[in-house]
Amino acid sequence: MNVFDAITQRRSHRGTFQNRAIDATDLEKLIEAARWTPSPFNVQPWELVIVQEAAGKGALAEVTERAIVEQFKDAKFLDDNSRWMRLTASDLQAFGDGVLLTDHVTLPKLLQDAPDGILEGMLKNAKAFTLLGHLGAGKIPAKEIAAQVREAPLLMLVTMNCKRYPPGDGGTRWMWLSMGMLIQNVLLAATALDIGVQFVSAPLERPADREHVRQLFNIPTSHEVVTLLRMGYVEENRGNSVRLQSSAFVHREKRA
Repeated sequence: MNVFDAITQRRSHRGTFQNRAIDATDLEKLIEAARWTPSPFNVQPWELVIVQEAAGKGALAEVTERAIVEQFKDAKFLDDNSRWMRLTASDLQAFGDGVLLTDHVTLPKLLQDAPDGILEGMLKNAKAFTLLGHLGAGKIPAKEIAAQVREAPLLMLVTMNCKRYPPGDGGTRWMWLSMGMLIQNVLLAATALDIGVQFVSAPLERPADREHVRQLFNIPTSHEVVTLLRMGYVEENRGNSVRLQSSAFVHREKRA
């Protein structure tokens, strides 16, 4: 697969994976893709924690489940999320951005059968979902996503070593830029190997949860836990996605 195909065919994989471990040779290719990431002054400020054993996956699944239950009670979190949720595939195409609500949340039966307009109204006032969260609605998606974490063939914790700091006032900016490039290298290499990847953000949203994850995996205090990737082999169908037209974000010479 050439690099342009990998770029356009890459998808976040939210479903199940094939029931087999990542081959050692493929894992080595993912690591090599990460190793050759560019960074300012070649400081290479990254470390990866590869989690394949049940104990580590179970621990991350537990943090994930608790975090999601709490997020469903958080009005600000729900309001921030609702801005990018689309109710139908046609809405997704029309906006050219965001994600399908049903790809991220299994709705209670009551909401699945709700008349047209009810869900749309709730999304516009997402704080209303906090009532459902306090009634335990968050437990359904929490258990589903936690199970996906627990059953993933491989989890990868990406951390940034903040001691490997490049010179200049913009050092922090360039470090974060290089971490993004590392993750993109891994995503594109995974796509070429038919390995699906999903960002699991819930266990890293809150400082207390990040600290818990740091302690669970003996990560030094000098390291920032950047993201958690859930990985496994997928079938050929990578699913649909949308993007804004280039005219929406490309400006010639200067912004109009």
